[in-house]
Amino acid sequence: MQNFLKELFMKKYAILFICCLVVFSTAAVHAQQGFTGDVQPGFTGTEVNPPPPPPPPPPSVAQQGFTGPTLTQSQAVMVSQPITVNEARNLPHDSWVVLNGNIVNMLHGGRNYTFRDSSGEITVDIGPKEWRGLSVGVSDRVEIYGEVKIHRGQISIKVHAITGAGRTNRSGQAVTVNRPITIGDAVNLPHDSWVILNGSIISQLPEGRHNYSFRDSSGEITVDIGPKEWRGLSVGVSDRVEIYGEVKIHRGQVSIKVHAIRLI
Repeated sequence: MQNFLKELFMKKYAILFICCLVVFSTAAVHAQQGFTGDVQPGFTGTEVNPPPPPPPPPPSVAQQGFTGPTLTQSQAVMVSQPITVNEARNLPHDSWVVLNGNIVNMLHGGRNYTFRDSSGEITVDIGPKEWRGLSVGVSDRVEIYGEVKIHRGQISIKVHAITGAGRTNRSGQAVTVNRPITIGDAVNLPHDSWVILNGSIISQLPEGRHNYSFRDSSGEITVDIGPKEWRGLSVGVSDRVEIYGEVKIHRGQVSIKVHAIRLI
């Protein structure tokens, strides 16, 4: 009986030893699987048919669209001496011109007229204010001051002042002065009168972005010159200029609304 128990114990010990060997072997095999170091996961060999490279990123907004030269509108110019209708037609939009000729008829609309000189005809827009009391007939020769206007390929002149051999009614009405006068003379003219002044712009005023102090030998006056009216001109305090504009009277204060300016 004692020998039987001893043999049974030895068999159990042997079976337990074998089971431990199996467990340790299995653990060793599992320990070698999965991520084992700093190698990045995923396939690291060579692909037989690699996929095509990704498409390039879309161009930025600045690179899109037409990249060739851009045509810009020509700079308006200021022409102070009389030119012909044909010459005026070749100038950029908003250019300042002086034309001599005749008004030959009134067009539909009440303020558009046909203006003619030796080179041809052109439509001119003359509002009630711009006549300043002047009455002219088809035989009266006139001089007009205005801007070239180009709209849908049609060229016309927006008139700001007109003088001529016609009849003028001047009973307290605005007048057109077609020669340079002094500031002292201008301040005594009625509202909306057309004047030409020679002098210098000496400073930009704090009130209003377009207001400047203009001086001649007789005094100073505020002038209003918008961006369009400069027509690319740059002037300094030492430059003498000639301005074309209208007398404006507001609450007793006299100023000049400038429509054209040039160096002299």
